[in-house]
Amino acid sequence: MAREIQDHALSRRAFLASTGGTMASVAAHGIVGAAGAQQQRPKRGGVLRFATRGDAKGLDPHRNIIYLVSQPLAATTQGLLDLNLKCEPSPGIATEWKASKDLLTYTFKLRQGAQFHNGREVDAAAVKWNFDRIQNPKTSHPFTRSALNNLKSTEAVDKYTVRCHLQQPSAIFPSNVVYYPCNLIAPDSVEQADRHPIGCGPFKFVEWKRFEITELARFENYYETDAEGNSLPYLDGIIGRPKKEDRVRLTALRTGEVDLIDNMAYSDASTFAKSYGDKFQTWNVPTLGTSFVRFNLDKGPFSDQTPEGKMLRQAAAHAVDHDAVRAAVFYGRGQTATGYYSPDSPWYAEGTRPYPAFDPEKAKFLLCKAKAVGIAIDLQSLITYPYQKQTGELLQAMWSEVGFKVSHNSYDSAILRKKRRARDFHAASAAASYRFDPDGWFSRAVLSTSPSNKQGSGFNHPKADKLILEARKTPDRNKRLVLYAEIDSIVNEELPMLYLHHLTLLEAGISNLRGYQPAISGPFSTQGAGIRTAWLA
Repeated sequence: MAREIQDHALSRRAFLASTGGTMASVAAHGIVGAAGAQQQRPKRGGVLRFATRGDAKGLDPHRNIIYLVSQPLAATTQGLLDLNLKCEPSPGIATEWKASKDLLTYTFKLRQGAQFHNGREVDAAAVKWNFDRIQNPKTSHPFTRSALNNLKSTEAVDKYTVRCHLQQPSAIFPSNVVYYPCNLIAPDSVEQADRHPIGCGPFKFVEWKRFEITELARFENYYETDAEGNSLPYLDGIIGRPKKEDRVRLTALRTGEVDLIDNMAYSDASTFAKSYGDKFQTWNVPTLGTSFVRFNLDKGPFSDQTPEGKMLRQAAAHAVDHDAVRAAVFYGRGQTATGYYSPDSPWYAEGTRPYPAFDPEKAKFLLCKAKAVGIAIDLQSLITYPYQKQTGELLQAMWSEVGFKVSHNSYDSAILRKKRRARDFHAASAAASYRFDPDGWFSRAVLSTSPSNKQGSGFNHPKADKLILEARKTPDRNKRLVLYAEIDSIVNEELPMLYLHHLTLLEAGISNLRGYQPAISGPFSTQGAGIRTAWLA
């Protein structure tokens, strides 16, 4: 009989020692704010010391992913379009844009006077040069390049007008030209992009030593202003201090070494406000991304190449106690995922049909029916993020309980990429970060022709493909949501992956940090918010 465990700080060891217990949900703690402090007038000056989880591999933003949540270098970037607090495309270098009726052409009107950090104007020729460079496999990262894979050509109509010609009709193109990942650098700075990048964001580059320091200075000619016409940002600079370990970042905040941290361990997040709410502020990031189990549909026991493959995926799904995952791994924070997007996202689609419910007996029945009791399962996870490894540990216990013989191994990202390319896995505890438009998720993870999908689950479903392509050229948002609900319903039925949990972050900072608010998925540099409007009292 399942045992109900109420302890908010339940350890995974306690779960593993029990036998498949069903855990009660844990209510997320309240968030401490600084609403009263926001009534003060912003003060210019000061340097923000920011401790983050990650760092870039290099400086050239076209060749490297500059993650807009946990890498201070993202504050040096800007794109043709910006992001608002809901992570929706908003005016950036382009102040307005218009699509042709056939959705094959987009015309962008540029902001006059916007500058790169070296004083060069961000004009149409500069945008065209950037897009051409991003499309070149020799000068760009595959993830960045994939954002423009539908772009046929870029035309500089006049100095302040850019026209993008597409290969296929697209309603989602604006989301592909925001500053993550398609940020703009000065065309005449390409020779120094790997040493001293010249972007057009609110802060300019000063110094970078990987996993040691990122120093940025206020860009005095950034175009954005506050409601009273004062130029942004208010801060004189940012000192980034990447610290991989959750507890090290938290200690750095508590001891006064830094002013802001981008995240803390789920175990600490569950008690931080109660323990330190009188000394620090917190900001909840409700929809960073989604964790899931990825199944290998190309080969192995879950493969569609065998008649039992789908049945075994269903058995694995029935064995997963989502409440247990939420309690033991995420300490009650966040929400159980029923589709890729959480209810906090503007892209949440109601009406998605559910995946197989937690039912260990049904899982055992299906394993017996498939004559697969004791079948060996190679389960993998990424060691970098503790929650993925911890989720893998729970999955190993849950699946073993119903009759699978599971080995679980955690690897670094380089090894996991090799194993994915070689299709050397059966299942993986994985996650993906928030996508500003659902096409950014479904066209990579579900569309059969996607390189990411071919190295992921290998899912090939003609109806899902048709729906993804239809949604891509559907301007009406509500109609698109209906299509995405149907796509996720197919995912929940066919199980190329099993959605598990919507990831959250809890950021924390000193009490005299004012005007700061990260976007719903964590970007710290957004239109009219984040570090652009942050100031030190």
